Amino acid sequence: MQKPENVDDYIELIDQAIFETAELIACANDEGEGEAEFSLMLPAFRELEAGLKALRAEIMRNEHRVGGGHDLPFMPLVQRERKQLPFVTLLDAINLAYKKGFRS
Repeated sequence: MQKPENVDDYIELIDQAIFETAELIACANDEGEGEAEFSLMLPAFRELEAGLKALRAEIMRNEHRVGGGHDLPFMPLVQRERKQLPFVTLLDAINLAYKKGFRS
């Protein structure tokens, strides 16, 4: 699991997760009527993307504090949809840093 050492590393992880989520959304959109189960995940993927973008915006406005001891607001969604998220370890790393802070 990746462990960010500072805010720049943390933003990079969030950017990676935003990219991965956007890719899932694009694939689900392109899927059409092929595999309906994947396209049914679109609302969850969009909710995750919105949560990640909100987190990034808070950090950029310097309104975000890591190490607060609690999970990110979108983690219940991540826990519920773990099997559908191929980059779940990346999301776990982002959440762990949110909870415990950066490694020294």
